[in-house]
Parts: sequence; structure tokens; C-alpha cells
Amino acid sequence: MKKGHKKSIIALLTGILVFVTGSLILLYFAGQKLAATISEDATHLVKHIDTAVQERRRILTPLNNLGFKQCDQATLLEMRRALFDAKYVIDIGFFKNDQLVCTTGAGLLDKVINDKSPDYIIVDENIRVRFEPQLYLLLFSDRPMEVIIVRQGDYNLIIDTKVFNDDVISSPMWEVVYKHKRSINHLAGQSGVYDTLVNNVYLPYERQLICSEQNSNYCVALHMPWNNFFAKNHFLLIISLILTCLAGVSSALLVDNLIADRRSTFNRIRLGLNKNSFYWTYQPIICLQTGTVIGCEVLARFKDKYGTLYPDQFIPLLRKNNLTWKFTEAMIAKVLKELTAIDILPEGFKVSLNIFPCDVEQGNVSSLTQVSELTNSRFIICLEITEDEYLDTSIAHAHFRTLVKSGFNLSLDDFGTGYSNLKNLQNLSFHQLKIDRTFVQDIATEGLKASMIPNIMELVKKFNYTCVAEGIETSEQEAILKTAGVHYGQGWKYGQPMKVDKFHEYMAKQSV
Repeated sequence: MKKGHKKSIIALLTGILVFVTGSLILLYFAGQKLAATISEDATHLVKHIDTAVQERRRILTPLNNLGFKQCDQATLLEMRRALFDAKYVIDIGFFKNDQLVCTTGAGLLDKVINDKSPDYIIVDENIRVRFEPQLYLLLFSDRPMEVIIVRQGDYNLIIDTKVFNDDVISSPMWEVVYKHKRSINHLAGQSGVYDTLVNNVYLPYERQLICSEQNSNYCVALHMPWNNFFAKNHFLLIISLILTCLAGVSSALLVDNLIADRRSTFNRIRLGLNKNSFYWTYQPIICLQTGTVIGCEVLARFKDKYGTLYPDQFIPLLRKNNLTWKFTEAMIAKVLKELTAIDILPEGFKVSLNIFPCDVEQGNVSSLTQVSELTNSRFIICLEITEDEYLDTSIAHAHFRTLVKSGFNLSLDDFGTGYSNLKNLQNLSFHQLKIDRTFVQDIATEGLKASMIPNIMELVKKFNYTCVAEGIETSEQEAILKTAGVHYGQGWKYGQPMKVDKFHEYMAKQSV
């Protein structure tokens, strides 16, 4: 799978994961909201039940204690006084010999009404309760009412069930029941809801069964289906889903950017300095007159799990982000360890290390004089520095002198291609000039740069420098450079840059 495709899949999966997680969280909070709504409805109904029971006791017990044996004006007066501030009771009746003889609404009845059998009896209080889905009161004979009829002793109460549903209850299906042993008696709401909720399986949060703590036989059952809840909260749901989608998309884009940033050249370089992604290769330097290997140039390479970076990719970024000295310190530590372990390298073997000009100007190079592994090495350490405006300062010149006094050789790298200044060439404490490969490659075509090699060699002789030509690939180039008086050469003709184990093998063959 291509890395770009893999990155896109990771970002997509992250976006999906965030969306799913967000949806689950949304669903969880929706469930909590649904459960809270049903719980509020249940609490509201139970409160009605408890208050109605208290009102029943407050009315019936005192009336029975009055001891009236017949319904007269005094009896009706007390009945109407009891009804005056009632919230649930809409009518009170008086019984004589199990026959209703008067009510607060109709007064004395012209015709007595026989009492009916109750649905259930509360034995300890001698309460007889009956649910009547259609009762026609004498004052409202044209309008049937759903009521609960509660009788105790010689009196009964008519309780209108509408008072339970006072437009506060959100649940579309609810029921108030009285549980006695195994019987379930309907009192208010939608008949059968309690049995349905007990005997069927429902989704979480969408139902609740609860009984009164004060009157444990009275219970309520409520059901609000998820689709009904979503229908009532559709606007909030849509907004939440949009935000969840945006979170998923944003997460996918963020992960995509993070992956891209992690794979960015700069980030790979920054992490590579700590994770040994940089490694060093060694290209032999040959004496053109004798053909012997007199040294090597250390060349940086980079490889991590994302692939290879070339010097023209990582070197500019090292400069731009002030990582040059950290890079140089890592190079020196590793190179000295690797080359010192090769016993066949002779005393005075020249090791050329590339140094950034900015580290000269900033004075970082002066700390090399304190590195005993360098100053006490059996090798000749040659610091190669590319021509640059940083070298054209008194501070740079002072650092160069300090390095030379400490035993380092200095080489002016890629001469003729950078910030050339003949005056500085005379003033700088350099030992060597290095002819850029573009001059060498121009030899075969007899180009302009090739014609400048004799002039360069005149400067070399004038300032008593040695000279190295890089990029030698053919015997023709070698012969011309040798004739011109170039001292040393390096290039693919003699050997490509190699890792330390290959370089060890190469040097072993040279010593045979």
C-alpha cells in the first residue's frame, strides 16, 4: 500500500472513530435526558398520588367522625365545607344503608342510588375504591367523566382523573395503578400500560416503573419511545449531529496534517538527530602521483522509516533551523568511534569533516579544541568549510587561527563556486583548496571551468596549499589533473561513499 493511501486511510478511520464516539456520547446524553424526562414525569405523578391520598384522608375521616345518620342541611353544609378547598375531589356523597341519598352538587336526591361493588378494598382503612371511566354527575348529565370513586363509611369522594394530567407530563403513555397482591387496578392514564411495560422488553431509558414511598401500593408506569423523544427534540438533535460530523471531519483533517507534519522533511530531520537516522559514509582520497589512499571525506546520509533524504534536502533545513552544530556534534562522535575501531588506518590518515560556515561565525567550532578525542587522535582532522560571506570577518579569522594552533587542518571546499575573495584567500589560515566537481566534469568538453584549473593551481602554489579535486570518474580526468599538478583526488573512479564496514573492507584490500 502506498504511503499516501495509508495516510488517507488513517485520517479517514480517525474521522469515523471520532464521529462514532461522538454519536455514542450524544446517544448517551440523549438517554440521560430521556431518563430524566420520564423520571420527572414519574415524580410528578407520584406527588399527585400522595397529595390525593392525603386529601382523601383529610376529608373522609373528619366527616365520618361527625356521626351524621341522615343527610340534612347540616350534613350538606359540612360536606360543602370539606369540598371548598379540595384540589382533587369534585363531589362528595352521603350514604344511608348503602344507598346514595345526597351529594354536595345535587343536594338531596329525588331517587336514591344503590352503591356498586368496589374494584378493590383497602382493608386497614376500610376504603372502597372503584374506577369509573364514564360517570354522569347530576349537574353535568350531558358530559361523561373519568373518575375515581372512593368510599369510607357513610361518605364517598369523586376524584376527577384529569387532575393527574395537567399538561406537565411529557410521556405520551402513562398509567397510575393500585397494586394489591397479584391484582393491578387501573386508576388514571392509559389502561394497560403497566402490564405492557412489565411483560415486554424495551430499549434502555425509554420506560420507568415506580411506586410511592408513602403509599407503596400506588405505582406509576411511563413509556416514552426514543422516536417520540427525538421528534420532540429534533432541532437539538440535528445541531448535535452536525457538530459531531464537523468534529469527525476536523479530526480527520487534524490527523492528516499531523501525519503530514510528522512526515515533513524538517520533522524527520529533527527527530532523526535523536533517533540515529543520520549515518555517515566514507569516500577515499587518493594521492594522484602514487595512487595510495591518504585519507577520506566523511559524507552524511539520512534514512528513516519513511525513506531516504538526500543532502540537498536536509542540509538547507539544518541551516535554516539552527541545527547545524547539533548535527556536527553527532557526526564527530559517530565518525571518531567508527574510524578509530579500524586498526589498519595508519597514523596521519587524513579525515575530512564538513563544517558549516555559520558555526565558524558563531564560534561553535572553537569548542572542537576541547574535544580530546579530536586533538589526541592518530588521524589528521581536516575541517572542510565552503566559501561563504561568514568567512569574511575578523571573528571567523580568529577562530581559524585557534583551530590551526590546536592541530586542525583547514580546507576551503568547493573553491570557485561560492563567495570568492582572493584577499581572504591570502589572509585565511587554510592548508588546502578543494576543486569543485563541476570543474572536473568540464574537462572532457574543454569548457570554461576546465580552463580555470591552471589558474587555480597557480594560487595553490602561491599560497603553499595542497589541492584536492573531487568528482573524478575517468582516467582522462585523472591524467589531466595530474599533469596540472593537482595533489589529491576523490571520486567514483576510486570508490563511492561507503558505510564503515565496506570502507574497512576497501582499506584492507588497499593494504594487501
